Amino acid sequence: MARTRKAPQMTGIFADLANEFLDYKRNAGFKYENEAKCLSRLCRFSTDQGIDRVEITRTLAEAWAAPKEQESDKTRAHKITCIRQFAMFLDNLGYDAYILPEQKGLHYDSFTPYIFTHEQIRDVIRAADNTEACEIAKNMHLELPVVFRILYGCGLRVSEVVHLQYKDVHLEDGYLMIREAKTDRDRLIPLSDSVKKACIQYADKVWWDRDTDFFFPAPDKTMLSPMTIYQRYRRYLLAAGISHGGKGQGPRLHDIRHTFAVHVLQKWISEEADLTAMIPILSTYMGHKSIRSTARYLRLTAEVYPDLMKKVESTCAYVIPEVNSEGS
Repeated sequence: MARTRKAPQMTGIFADLANEFLDYKRNAGFKYENEAKCLSRLCRFSTDQGIDRVEITRTLAEAWAAPKEQESDKTRAHKITCIRQFAMFLDNLGYDAYILPEQKGLHYDSFTPYIFTHEQIRDVIRAADNTEACEIAKNMHLELPVVFRILYGCGLRVSEVVHLQYKDVHLEDGYLMIREAKTDRDRLIPLSDSVKKACIQYADKVWWDRDTDFFFPAPDKTMLSPMTIYQRYRRYLLAAGISHGGKGQGPRLHDIRHTFAVHVLQKWISEEADLTAMIPILSTYMGHKSIRSTARYLRLTAEVYPDLMKKVESTCAYVIPEVNSEGS
């Protein structure tokens, strides 16, 4: 049975309008999950600032948006977007609401992904294979080697992996069904022979203990926590001799997905594939909203494999995007 997560609570003078705003955005097709958490914090912040009427003053908005110690640019940009959108909503309803100007220089995608070498990926997966059995988490040593093979071999987001249920894993036909992903697009992910073999071997070993819907359950049979995978990932980096720069510096767990995309492009370029035809396929496979989100990996590929990219510059240079592009 899935773990029930308590929805963020809206409090204070903005509570009702904040909930109306969330309903409005969700009815428009946005998930607004992380935004709900941010809005809940904004409600508490407003109460702490002594706000007792429905109004977003310039003082409140600027205090909310002010840089905080150890706060990343990404977090600050998200906070600013949240209060800007809420202020626009209130303004449209006739309330006084100061709308912060867009913050130039703050960009969600300011982090430069770490692209693993093929050897480094092998070392990380080898470290996962050496996970020791533990009585508290008796199947973790069986799960994690497969989890990391799927992360790299399929290029999935970690959230997509932990949400996999048995009904989504079609081993006989060799594909995964990804449901309600980041972009609300269900998609089929074919498995390579090696990843399919690892999944089958894992399933054969744990079938007798299957009393949960999740393909990779936590010890309490709920969904395996992404934080558990991240914590193990940090150990595997250490075992593989790959240094980590600390929180927000990477290599991040999500960089395995970036590496998958770059390595796929590297292979296609080496095979002289038509990138203008192949990039839309990769975009659909990765669940991106737009081709632009996928094409940015060409720039990363160019940075990691400059000699290789010379082969396509004359014919496909227009495909390589500028630095500022959508996230993935």
